[in-house]
Amino acid sequence: MRKLSLFLAIIISLFTLLTPAEELYTAPLFVEYAMQQPLYTALLRYETPIFSDVELQNRIFYLGAGKRVDIYAVSPSRLLVGREGAIIGYINRDKLDDFTVENLQIDKIPNYPGVQNTYIGWVSETTPVLDSPNSLGSELITLNEGARLAFIGFEDGYGKLIFKKQYGFVDTRALSEIVPIDYLSEDPSLDYPIAAYTSFYNIATTENNLSRIKNLEVSCDKFEEITIKPGNNFDFNRDLGPYNARNGYFPAIVLVDGGSKLGYGGGTCQISSTLYNVTLQLPGIRIDHRKPHGPRGISYLPHGADAAVGNKKQNFIFTNNYPFPIRIEGSVQDGALTIAIWRAE
Repeated sequence: MRKLSLFLAIIISLFTLLTPAEELYTAPLFVEYAMQQPLYTALLRYETPIFSDVELQNRIFYLGAGKRVDIYAVSPSRLLVGREGAIIGYINRDKLDDFTVENLQIDKIPNYPGVQNTYIGWVSETTPVLDSPNSLGSELITLNEGARLAFIGFEDGYGKLIFKKQYGFVDTRALSEIVPIDYLSEDPSLDYPIAAYTSFYNIATTENNLSRIKNLEVSCDKFEEITIKPGNNFDFNRDLGPYNARNGYFPAIVLVDGGSKLGYGGGTCQISSTLYNVTLQLPGIRIDHRKPHGPRGISYLPHGADAAVGNKKQNFIFTNNYPFPIRIEGSVQDGALTIAIWRAE
């Protein structure tokens, strides 16, 4: 039975423990992490100011480029870091050299910068995504009936997710259905996804942006034709390209060498980047090739969480190392792009 009642899902969520990496938005005191082991270790890309507060208001000192830090907690925009077993403060995520990150708890957490989502849900009525888990929060975007979302978990009656470079919250009373993500099972059911992720796109009604949204829909439609058998790989450029009118794509803005221009398939990088965040949650997926857009990252995801596509160097390729076939499913509605991976028949 695929459907899970909202009541049951919320009860289950009360027993779902979130790692420190998922709770940084509450600005915890350092003492709360005194007995914690670091999650990751990495080098700094730039000379980096260290702050005593998560809002980055009180700078206490600098660390030079190339210095190693341990990472104790991760939010969409901040890292809580330490050195030699002692926590020293907060930094911006973009100061980290993402290519040097090592996972220190590989059997417990996704590889950086992955975030484990535990449920997907469907919106039942017009409802906002808020910046805090209460009705007084500021509205980030408005969703309508049918929009699908991937949630980290639940907080004070709100579903918690990542909205671009911050957390977002959706009132669970506005959800018609919640389905658990079966990410722990060695023999997952066909009825539940094994991983999912939601990113948010621009909903402006300009001609170029409407074409970009159409390209998101075209890419998601192409997923329906693909099943990845055990040992086989998924090659984004091969399987969803070529990016031209004959293959159903529209001209829209594409990012090239730090700038932008009009090109067919604009928007497909958001599909590949969202899919990248799905695969990061799955130990049975081996990522073979991924290239970011550059050190500045992109606007619609946290820093270090993107995967560019479009040419030989910019491509996203992964191999299915699970003993069962998998399939990819995507939905595009009201600014919410949700991609999920399921076990296939």
